[in-house]
Amino acid sequence: MKPNQASIYREIERLLEWTIPVADRLPKSVSWRELGGLLVRDLKESLDFVVLAFQTEDRLERLECLNGLVMRMTSVKTTFRLMHRVRRDILSHGQHAQMLDMMNSISDQAGKWLRKTKYLIAEERQAAEQPAAVLPEQKPEPQAQAEPRQRTLFDDVEGSR
Repeated sequence: MKPNQASIYREIERLLEWTIPVADRLPKSVSWRELGGLLVRDLKESLDFVVLAFQTEDRLERLECLNGLVMRMTSVKTTFRLMHRVRRDILSHGQHAQMLDMMNSISDQAGKWLRKTKYLIAEERQAAEQPAAVLPEQKPEPQAQAEPRQRTLFDDVEGSR
């Protein structure tokens, strides 16, 4: 599956499309503009993390990408919550609920993907730690026979008694 066909990618893309007009309506002060820019940047980077997670075969790299995705989405959710708390005119209650619905969908999908990746990594590690079993068809290699002991002078003495 291509990354841009995945539902998590489409959900983040939809949230980004929804966020851009909200960021454009932010007050003109530097701090609000900065928050809007960071919000859009975090969503864009979330899309990048999804693409990277889909493209990598290495599960540890995928785990890093998914952790990055969770971190960015947590930042987005916190920023929206802060904006709603500080200025009610930026996000209405309906818009806030709509944003939370999109965020919950993304969080659920990311959480499932993260848990599955962690489970697969744990399985790989467990399989690597277990010793390989000897199959019934395989015979263990014969141990080297001990070399015969050399006779000494005392052997004859002991044997004559």
